[in-house]
Amino acid sequence: MKEEKKKIGLGELKGDGSAKESKGEKIKLDSKASSEKSGKTEEKADPEEKKEPVEKKEPVLPDPAIEKMDRQQAMEYFGLPAWASKEDLDDKFWKLGKTYTAQKNEQKLADISLAYSIASGERDRKAEEKKEETEAKHFFGKTSKQWQDFWHYEWWKFAVAIAVIIAGWAFIQYYFIAPKVDVRMASVGHFQQDVSIMEYYFKETLGCKNPEVRDADVVSGNSENEDVDQYGVEKATTMMAVHPDILVFDAPTVPVYVNSGDLYILDDVYENMKATWSKEDLDRLEPYYYSKAKFYEEYLDEMPEHYQDAMEPLEEKDYVEHVYGFIIRDKIDQAALGYKLLWKDPTIDRIIIFGVGAGSSDVEKAKERALKILEDIDVLRADYLEEHPYAESED
Repeated sequence: MKEEKKKIGLGELKGDGSAKESKGEKIKLDSKASSEKSGKTEEKADPEEKKEPVEKKEPVLPDPAIEKMDRQQAMEYFGLPAWASKEDLDDKFWKLGKTYTAQKNEQKLADISLAYSIASGERDRKAEEKKEETEAKHFFGKTSKQWQDFWHYEWWKFAVAIAVIIAGWAFIQYYFIAPKVDVRMASVGHFQQDVSIMEYYFKETLGCKNPEVRDADVVSGNSENEDVDQYGVEKATTMMAVHPDILVFDAPTVPVYVNSGDLYILDDVYENMKATWSKEDLDRLEPYYYSKAKFYEEYLDEMPEHYQDAMEPLEEKDYVEHVYGFIIRDKIDQAALGYKLLWKDPTIDRIIIFGVGAGSSDVEKAKERALKILEDIDVLRADYLEEHPYAESED
C-alpha cells in the first residue's frame, strides 16, 4: 500500500504532467478571461482614444497685393470707374460674393471683402478713427468720443440705477429716518383750509412730532358748476385710503361718508360731554345726528338705477340716528380752525362737521384729540381775532 502511495506520489510529480497541465490550462483560461475582460474595456475605451483632435481651420488671408491698393485701384478691381456710385459697388460685390460662395472659393471671398472695404472707404475710415483714438486724450481709459458712444447706448442703465437709488432712499427715509406720522387729519368739502393752523396746534398743544393735515376741495352734487380742484375726488380717495384719525366735512359731503362707514359713532362721547362740559362750551357745538334710512330718503332717488339696485335693503337698526360728529356753525370759529366755506348757494347750510375716523389705528386717542380741538375752540378763536381784529365786524 505504501508503495502504491509512493507511486502515486511520484506519478503526480513525474508522470505525464496531467496535473500540471490542468493547472496550466487553468492559468491560460484565467489569462484568456482577463485578456477578454481587458479587451472589452479596451474596446470601450477605443472610441475615446481613436477620436482625433479637431484641427482648427486657419483663416484665409486676402492677397497682400490688394492691401496695397488705394480706392481707385479697388474700384478698378471690381471693374468699375472711380466715379461709380455706392449702389453700383454694392451690386458688383453682391454678385461676385454669390458666385464665389457657390464655388466655395474662400480665397476670392477674402480678396473681394478687403477690396470692398477699400473701395467703399471703410478701411480708410477705420484707420483714421484708430489714429484719432490713439492721439486723443483719454479720460478714465476712454476718449471723449468713446464716452459719447457709451452714454448714447448705456444712459438708460444709469437712469434706472438712479431711480432705484432714489426709491430706495425714499423708502429708507420714510420708514427708518423720518418720524412716523402720529396723527392724520383729513378735510373733504367745498372749502379752503389753512392747514398750517392745525399743524401748529398739533405740534405745540398736543405734542405731535409729525402731524399730517390734508384737505380736498370737493363739491358734492355740483349743481352750481362751482370751479373746484379737478383732482379733488382723487385726493379725497387717497386721503381716506390711509384711514385718518380726525375727519372734517361740510353739510353736503358728510352724508356720503356716514353711509360708507367712514365716521365713528360718538353717542357715548356726547353723553360724556353733556355730563362734564360747561354749558358755554356745549352751546358752541351741536351734535350731528344721521342714519342710513335718512341717507336713503335724501339721496336714493337721485342715484342712477344700477346704484339703487346695489343698495342693501334697510333693517330696523338703520332707522336709529346716531351722533357722527359735531357741528361748528360760527363763521369765526370755522376761520379759527383754518376753514373758509366756498358755497354760493344760500340754501346750503354753511357748517363744518368734526368727526373721528372709523378706520383710525387708535380710535380712543383720535377721540381724545378731536375733543381737545373742540374744547380749545375759544382759545383758537382768541388767537385768530388777535391777528384779525376786524373779523367779527365782517359779513
